[in-house]
Amino acid sequence: MSKLTKMAEAADRLERAVLRLEAAMEQADPDSGRHDVETALASAKAQYATLARTTQTVASRLDGAILRLDRMLEE
Repeated sequence: MSKLTKMAEAADRLERAVLRLEAAMEQADPDSGRHDVETALASAKAQYATLARTTQTVASRLDGAILRLDRMLEE
């Protein structure tokens, strides 16, 4: 399994976790640890943003490598 595939799967899992946390926040009793859920959600969103940037960087580098290989093959 490639690193890009693993990253995409991790991004999917993280996105699902964020959605679950958001749903739990909407249903949570204000006195039942809402702050903990908000903290967890903020952390998950930050991790997702970092993963999204990393995924974009990897995709961009792969595109560049593919373009260079295509040029070499055309010569």
